[in-house]
Amino acid sequence: MKFKNYYHETPSRRAYAILKSYDNNDHKTAVWNTFVDAPFEGISDDDFSIYPRLIPASYLPVIEKTAKDVTAFTLKLLSLPIAEIEAIVPRGPVRDFLIKELGVLKHRPKRLTGSFRFDMAIVGKPDAHHPPKLLEINEIGFDGLARSTYFQNTLLSLMPDLKKHVIAMDTAAAEVRNMRRLGKYIARLQYDCYNWDEEYLRFTADNMGSKLQLISPTQFNNKINAKHFPLLEKEKFHFRNGKVWVGKERPDALNMSFAFDLKDYERDAAFYAKLVSSKTPQYGPLITGLVASKTILILLNDPALRRKLLGSEERLKQAILPAYSLQGNVEEVKNHVETFVLKHADGFGGQQVFMDKELLQRLKKIPKHRQHEWVLQQKTKLNTIDVNGILSKPKKAIADLGVFVHYDWQDGKFRHFEVGGLMTRATNKSLKVNVSSGGLQAAVMLDRSC
Repeated sequence: MKFKNYYHETPSRRAYAILKSYDNNDHKTAVWNTFVDAPFEGISDDDFSIYPRLIPASYLPVIEKTAKDVTAFTLKLLSLPIAEIEAIVPRGPVRDFLIKELGVLKHRPKRLTGSFRFDMAIVGKPDAHHPPKLLEINEIGFDGLARSTYFQNTLLSLMPDLKKHVIAMDTAAAEVRNMRRLGKYIARLQYDCYNWDEEYLRFTADNMGSKLQLISPTQFNNKINAKHFPLLEKEKFHFRNGKVWVGKERPDALNMSFAFDLKDYERDAAFYAKLVSSKTPQYGPLITGLVASKTILILLNDPALRRKLLGSEERLKQAILPAYSLQGNVEEVKNHVETFVLKHADGFGGQQVFMDKELLQRLKKIPKHRQHEWVLQQKTKLNTIDVNGILSKPKKAIADLGVFVHYDWQDGKFRHFEVGGLMTRATNKSLKVNVSSGGLQAAVMLDRSC
């Protein structure tokens, strides 16, 4: 693809010289061999840039401020009276199921602890005048958290002369530290497998003296391939005196490992309803599904709601892309299709995202009574960066910015907030940066010199 009028990021002169010295086949082979020799299966399945994306260290406070405001908006929204939440959060399949069938508002916990991955875009020079723009929010079962740490460690081990010039954030450790605010024993619910990202998170927890148990409840009635997933245990979940027990042990908290669609919730609804009503806290509680829907983009775009929740409609104004419901805006999008992205409220992993001709084709398939389930978001021009993948050639590509946020919230305020890490996905094959759509992953580090 040709990227006309896109801002292209370039490292500082000193950092550029270092990166250039590793932009060769010998270094690419060294990265590949490190991945292949690692004890974590699947690392080399996806493309990965052999050198990192460098962002000025001076830009980190801008990222942190934007991410904290987005997090505060979502958590203050979930702290409103139930009737207000039901009135504000737009209807949608998952939203309705969470409220009506699982009772996430009826059994709303007083304390919310967990993590988000904000998919964002830097548009223009990374400075205080160009805060990152929010593309979407991911709350349960998102990927990349632990792998960002592994990617950074790998590159720094192979590029030792880069170490003193950059800051690398340990996202996996930040996640484990935040989990420990609820206790040292976290039971992580798996379905019938796990990926190497989760395996590395468990490895990190072990090294930090915590217990992160990967477990498939017998209530799921799954067959586990012990050869391919030796760390995955299978135990029955019991409910005693309002607490959850895993076999003969009582975890300090529960953590969901996979992203949910409506069918997932419906399949084991009675089980999830018991988890929601139990007194055992959830790390990343299911109630946050109400703010991970794409409809949150519409709410963030509402000046009156920003004023209500953040105290000023100017807060986040520069970071929020205009977003609207498809309902009532069909003709507008038909006439200006090149300016919009169409997203289903409950889509995830890059699914159900449409642009240009695909958008017009999808419009024809959406019945009028389901138009409220779709969100229109204004397109933006993600910055381009230079990458060189282990499975591809050097190229210029558009890049998003994954911002990993760790929060602990109670009584309308943060007990803890941290941006624990960053990661990038990049592509030159489409306007979608998902790895599954032909993109690659890139580590992100902070350049100390700027």
